[in-house]
Amino acid sequence: MLSSFCGNGHPFTTGLPNVSVCAQHTVLVWVPTAFFLLSLPFLTAQCHLTAQRFDRLPFSWHFIIKLILTTFLAVNSLFTWFFVIFSSQSFAPAYYVYPALWVIVWGGTVVVHLVRLRCGLVSSGIQHVTALVFAICGAPEFYQWIREDGGDSHQMGSAMSIAYLSWYVALLLYSFFLCFADPRGGRVKGAHSPELQSSFLNRLTLWWFNQVPWAGAKRDLELEDIFELNERSGSQYLSELWESFWEPKRLKYIHEQSIWTKDPSDEKTPVVLPSVISTLFMMFRWEFLLASTLKFVSDTLQFASPFLLHELLNFVSAPNAPFWKGMALSILMFSTSEIRSLILNSYFYIMFRMGTKIQTALTAAVYKKTLLLSNAARRDKTVGEIVNLMAIDVERFQMITPQIQQFWSCPYQITFALVYLFITLGYSAIPGVIIMSIFVPMNIISSMIVRKWQIEQMKLKDERTKMVNEVLNGIKVVKLYAWEVPMEEFIEEIRRKELKLIQKSAMVRNILDAFNTSSPFLVALFSFGTFVLSDSSHLLTPQIAFVSLTLFNQLRSPMTMIALLINQAVQAVVSNKRLKEFLVAEELDKNCIDRSENIERSHNAVRIENLSATWESEQNATLENIELTAPRNSLVAVVGKVGSGKSSLLQALLGEMGKLKVSKWHVSNRPIHRIRFLTSIQFSIDLRHENAKLRPFICARPREHSDI
Repeated sequence: MLSSFCGNGHPFTTGLPNVSVCAQHTVLVWVPTAFFLLSLPFLTAQCHLTAQRFDRLPFSWHFIIKLILTTFLAVNSLFTWFFVIFSSQSFAPAYYVYPALWVIVWGGTVVVHLVRLRCGLVSSGIQHVTALVFAICGAPEFYQWIREDGGDSHQMGSAMSIAYLSWYVALLLYSFFLCFADPRGGRVKGAHSPELQSSFLNRLTLWWFNQVPWAGAKRDLELEDIFELNERSGSQYLSELWESFWEPKRLKYIHEQSIWTKDPSDEKTPVVLPSVISTLFMMFRWEFLLASTLKFVSDTLQFASPFLLHELLNFVSAPNAPFWKGMALSILMFSTSEIRSLILNSYFYIMFRMGTKIQTALTAAVYKKTLLLSNAARRDKTVGEIVNLMAIDVERFQMITPQIQQFWSCPYQITFALVYLFITLGYSAIPGVIIMSIFVPMNIISSMIVRKWQIEQMKLKDERTKMVNEVLNGIKVVKLYAWEVPMEEFIEEIRRKELKLIQKSAMVRNILDAFNTSSPFLVALFSFGTFVLSDSSHLLTPQIAFVSLTLFNQLRSPMTMIALLINQAVQAVVSNKRLKEFLVAEELDKNCIDRSENIERSHNAVRIENLSATWESEQNATLENIELTAPRNSLVAVVGKVGSGKSSLLQALLGEMGKLKVSKWHVSNRPIHRIRFLTSIQFSIDLRHENAKLRPFICARPREHSDI
């Protein structure tokens, strides 16, 4: 069928390096065309996202040269197509199809350039890879055209020879100019760095960062030498993005929880806490999917080495094999390794950057939540727990993010390697599969045990941090009553329990590491032993031995990674639960105080009628039937004995107490600078103000004494 489509010849009838004309006009044209067409949706999404951040690009000489070259490629392809259509000579169907595909690709590329200009996209990796693939696939035809018999082999005249040679030269120039990004005319919105102005190749090799180590090699780095963060890497943007995804989930959980708690007798499933992981995925889903694609391509290219090694050994074993074949296999092995290295580096860069963003977003979320906690929640959430949430639990999310793709990558690599071993060794690979499957339940059971110890360890760590904080805050009392030794012994006892759990967890992890590290050796031992002993005709030839050893070495990395993944996953699960419970804790009622514009124009700064408030919703009212009116620019003193509710009243004015009932509760939105706690007052006999000794503690910001 393909022979009739191509006319004379078949894509695989001629030997390399002279690729047949049929292959040049079919496979070597279809591959780059398919890549371009399949990548168009991703390019459209990239342009749409870029247009939201950046302004339109100006017309620069970089852009004009690229536009001229792509237009020339499109016109040249159109000329080739018309030449075949209107020629008096009869051609095979392939000669009509391949220039039409060229017209579609390069005409679409011209449109893509104009859209990219409008969206502010300085460089496109899809365009760069498309041009590079076209250049590689077009090299065999270019080689044949420059030969003296190129015209005869292609059944075309000198006009087509000139057209293709000029087309290929323009393609090479276009690929070269794609290495440079189009400059931006105005200032980038938000924070900017050289990364935002870099081309695809520049970002792929991280060349834009070289000026920092070069400056550090010449002199000590200063703050001005460090790039500013990109806008979407800053804490303000990440915090707002977190709130946009998390707040609806939190409000939905509170609503469902209130419905569930109204009828305790109703046997319903308790409300599930909102997911932190799903929120983070929605925040960084595009980066995650891009990294997943890069990881999949990298893992697949990893198994090209055993295949190419097998072919190279066959070449060495064949005395009559052409020299160019060995050179081609060597170049392919080197190229696949380098391409995989670039892709893997890009993957880790994306994942490490995403881990830092997650750490920033969660730290900001915990900090904001701490400021909004109600009094009941503050009593349950100790200072030690809050400190550990920021210092440990959030960091565990950051640590596991670069390795999160390994949860599917490791099984994929192991499965691929075992299938390849089965193809190479046959049924002798079954003992290796059995050994690998034994380690799976062992890792699962150990992870469950370590998870239980991690939960207990975090509770002890919270208690220890809380005690250390209380001792430091009350160091005067501790010194006064000589409580240093009892406090030290109490804290050390908690630490001993914590270290005991850490020791047990480390012991289990070390045992797992030993088994997982030795598993590739055990698989190789049993597989080779079974292969040799199962049949006397089985010989360990270089092809079988070296290819199998390569696969066994490739098994070592995912098997070693499994133990690390289990350890990090257990820690992340514990931290995930702690973060969820903290982030859905009860908050202060932001709407308990009326701060409307009418109140701002009122004569009174504070007005409360019939207020009853409590520190906790389950307790009786701490304040009851409170009436208070405070005119503007007036001095109001709250006097009472210890425990009468003076501080509670001030907290109620700030909205930090839960209200049970109130008729009116109006507080000006302007800061009340004149609220002061007056202590250590020694009244004289006539109780005159000038005879009182005041020690003021000022709220909000310092003011002069005359403001009272």
